[in-house]
Amino acid sequence: MAAVASVVSIVLFLAFLTAGLQKVLFSPAMSHAAEHLGVTKRIYQRIGVLEIVAGVAVMVGLVGKGASFPAILNEVAAAGLFALMIGAVVMHRRRSDAFTAYGAALGLGVLALLEVVLRLFA
Repeated sequence: MAAVASVVSIVLFLAFLTAGLQKVLFSPAMSHAAEHLGVTKRIYQRIGVLEIVAGVAVMVGLVGKGASFPAILNEVAAAGLFALMIGAVVMHRRRSDAFTAYGAALGLGVLALLEVVLRLFA
């Protein structure tokens, strides 16, 4: 199970590093998404920073075992990413968006939750 958790951590890192960088750099697609969701540029960029920091924390936590600081950091970061993705899904649902608009956020949220469960019970 530890190997599966490690793979999930790497996937989360890559996904959130990419998404976070796009938000921080505020690409045209992100500008449109922020406008659609009713979020300011500054808030959207802060969300991007949170995604990057949490993604890096998940990777740092790969070296942790048991109740060590890196292991706890991994679990807290993954739980934070889960909460962030739930927030994203809620925002999209409030805008009555189709599943295609929030499916990736839902999938990444499920992966983040899976990572927490695998780490806690492995």
